[in-house]
Amino acid sequence: MKLHLALLLFALPLVLTGCDENDAVSIKVRLKDDGGGTFTVSNMNLPGEPTRAETATGGVSYDKRIELAAATGRFAALTGVTVSDITFAAGEGEGGFRFVKVTLPQGAGAQWPATFVPFDERTRIDAAGALDPSGKAKDVGANLKIELELPAPAIGNGVTGKARGTKASIEGTKATLVVPIQAARAATEPLVWHLTWQR
Repeated sequence: MKLHLALLLFALPLVLTGCDENDAVSIKVRLKDDGGGTFTVSNMNLPGEPTRAETATGGVSYDKRIELAAATGRFAALTGVTVSDITFAAGEGEGGFRFVKVTLPQGAGAQWPATFVPFDERTRIDAAGALDPSGKAKDVGANLKIELELPAPAIGNGVTGKARGTKASIEGTKATLVVPIQAARAATEPLVWHLTWQR
């Protein structure tokens, strides 16, 4: 089933106060017990034209610019949902055990890194300076964060094909995978994330 992300599309504020830097480039899934749910993506862009706030500013010469965009939609079934070449699948086994599998291609042929951060690493680091001239926000856009909120607490969390620096964690019903984008580009096999819970 196709996922429609047309419900919400906007430029995010250029300050991530109180947020994880990884939230700038992310996929967030809230899965309901009936298999449907909500799906949010966020990514970085370099704006082609000055923003409205820039053109309304006087006495300042801007030299760094970045745009953060997000979209939220709904799905009836997680299986078949894709973002670029990232795929999602879900199902149920015996005893009420349920699973989610997320597959991310890695290596030079992977398409998702350019989908979320459509410029090279040097440009990303330079653009991040628009968020924080002190340089403390230099990791914005360095990782893809996938967050899954499950209908019940997760009881299994496994990752195969991990690139260096990849981290997977569980806290109650919320599971998080953080994948360094540069490491994923250099890896040679797909990354597969498995989560299980019991109904």
